[in-house]
Amino acid sequence: MAQVSVSSMSTGCVSGCQQALLASYRQPWTTVPSPPLPPRCRTEQQASAPRRWSRSTGSAGQRPTRWREWLGATAASLAAATSRARRARRPPTCRKADSRRADSADRWFQSLLEDREGQPFDAALSERGAAALGQAAPPLGRQEPWRYTDLDTLLYADQSPIDPLPDEAQREALSQLLEDKQDGVLRLVFIDGTLSSEFSSSQNDGENCFVGGREALRLQGEGITTRVNDLLQPLPEVDMMKFHSRDSLGCAKLAALNQALFKDCACVCIPSDSRLEEHSAPTEAEVVFVSTGSLPSVCSPRVLIDVGRNQRLHVVESHLSLDPRDTRLTNGICRVLVAEGAEVVHDLLQQRAEGARFVGSLAAEVAERASYKLRVVQTGSRTARLNVMVLLAGEAATCDASATMVASDKQQLDLHSLIHHRVAGCSSKQQHKNIVGDTAECIFKGSITVDKEAQQTKSSQICRSLLLSKKAKVKAMPCLQIRADDVACSHGAAVTELDEKQVFYLASRGLDGGEARSLLLTAFPQDLLAGLRTSSPKANDRVLEKLKSLAASQASSRISHIVH
Repeated sequence: MAQVSVSSMSTGCVSGCQQALLASYRQPWTTVPSPPLPPRCRTEQQASAPRRWSRSTGSAGQRPTRWREWLGATAASLAAATSRARRARRPPTCRKADSRRADSADRWFQSLLEDREGQPFDAALSERGAAALGQAAPPLGRQEPWRYTDLDTLLYADQSPIDPLPDEAQREALSQLLEDKQDGVLRLVFIDGTLSSEFSSSQNDGENCFVGGREALRLQGEGITTRVNDLLQPLPEVDMMKFHSRDSLGCAKLAALNQALFKDCACVCIPSDSRLEEHSAPTEAEVVFVSTGSLPSVCSPRVLIDVGRNQRLHVVESHLSLDPRDTRLTNGICRVLVAEGAEVVHDLLQQRAEGARFVGSLAAEVAERASYKLRVVQTGSRTARLNVMVLLAGEAATCDASATMVASDKQQLDLHSLIHHRVAGCSSKQQHKNIVGDTAECIFKGSITVDKEAQQTKSSQICRSLLLSKKAKVKAMPCLQIRADDVACSHGAAVTELDEKQVFYLASRGLDGGEARSLLLTAFPQDLLAGLRTSSPKANDRVLEKLKSLAASQASSRISHIVH
């Protein structure tokens, strides 16, 4: 487990007065006699009681008041002044270069807005997104949320559409991608952002229950239509879930772009129930976004999951590519609302083509006594970035977030998350695993914030990474920000290689090196993938296939190294 440490401040940029201040703080502890009691009140035990301890303050017996808060504020002021001084000392050429990059990025976003095609989901929402797009700052490499992400490959690279497949070949490829139809499972399939009625099945059981897209929503009553439009208006880090700049995930500009461009929305709205039966079966839904790669524009998928009081839902959200040559950029938003006493299990599977690009923003709000379980699996895309924001807004709310990322070749898979404990009595658990081979890179930055009012919080966070080659890279940054004093929180990170002793042990039982490595690699993430074979067997097979490919690649590289 990682230990919390306080980095010492550099005295190179601290004035003489400030050095004297810090030196006075580092004075040794001294003993100060306890104040005397009246003779008739003193007992022998009190007379021999140990002395109390205090800082040296110039006058014996006077303790400094709120010295911890004062020192923290002083250190923050020094850090802010140092940061301003460093920015002021930057050469004018650097500042001009930053300005040119920002202008170029703004022009890129504006060009996407001008090249939009088709009818938007809602004209008012589209105009609102266009207005927010002009106000938000574009993602840049010097910004903290994007410091480790390859933005040139993810966003600003040229996009070349491919020739579309014939209709018959497209249907055949789509049937191989989609899971086999299961009884009782609702399915929404979007091809290039538009709902396909041929492969989808919607449902409407009442005024407030709706599972479908834009066309089906127009046929519903005013109540459900108004609620969907109201829930689609707020954008993460624009209208809701605003964080300090140091905690920001940097998705405001991308969220505004999605708001301006999205043509259809996967709506999964489940009405409230009077009570939650212990053994009641959850509602099951599958939302699939397929990119053909034949369009030059950005794909803008949108998901709204609204689960009423005391309801259960299991939803699988998949992002796939129809053609392995797909290089299209996908920029999606998913909003999840879990009402009081409800339970939601959300599987988010990103398995695009190896040359595709993916950006996703997920914002979830969990109410009192509600439960939200998120499982993320990322194996596809050349460069992928997923932002996850979870707000525990009601007492006794729980969040269980897990993620598995498998990267090979030159992939860069990135996950930034923020779990916010706002009220007391909530619990969260986050587990993350990376498997990285070849020259690929995985990035994980997870923050857990506990407000001052969120007493009796229980939270844990762990990131484990497995490197399969000397050029594979992992950046793991677990973070705790605790402002309460009655909490039980832990976090940590571990990076290792495949244990050759375990490989030798399996080889001594009759397995060759390739089979032994394949067995160890497939077993590493199984605790986080439990149940995926039942709900999404084809997606699970794609994960296992990539793990076996990595094992075979590592075994061949070791043999080549031994030969040479």
